Amino acid sequence: MSRARTQSDRVLARWAPAITGDVLSLGSASDLDGAGRRYRDYFTAARSYTTSEVVPTPGCDLVLDVRWMPEITDGSYDAVFCSGVLEHVDDCHAAVAEIHRILRPGGVLLVGVPFAQRLHRAPQDFWRFTRHGVTYLLRAFTVEAIEAIGDDPKFPWTYWVKAHKEATC
Repeated sequence: MSRARTQSDRVLARWAPAITGDVLSLGSASDLDGAGRRYRDYFTAARSYTTSEVVPTPGCDLVLDVRWMPEITDGSYDAVFCSGVLEHVDDCHAAVAEIHRILRPGGVLLVGVPFAQRLHRAPQDFWRFTRHGVTYLLRAFTVEAIEAIGDDPKFPWTYWVKAHKEATC
């Protein structure tokens, strides 16, 4: 197992158990974390965990285009888990706006995005994100934490971000 995978799993092991309610996992495919675990197993306090993929995939609950999800009503989920997805979305700003829309007020977003990662799934590999870029992309959220994954904090492999949608009065 790679060091990046080990470090990412540690972040998820810290953040995910505190998430309660209904979780939507975007781009889930097989729901495996690369270390033989299922991502759903990190969310031990969740009431439900729904998987999704952009194309029909065995084992996935929903087929969704993250840029436009009219089949999901506003404020349907308490948390969204989005790992290794946004770099493959041509309009990542539309995707983040939809994620914001489907989260309940106070809902949590856990997102992993690449910075210094090799090209993969070409030609649908569009973006790499700096810390400043991902903060800007998530500007509709309150960012609680950003974790740089890698040996050099100035040149990380990946960023993990925990953010939440503001609760309404």
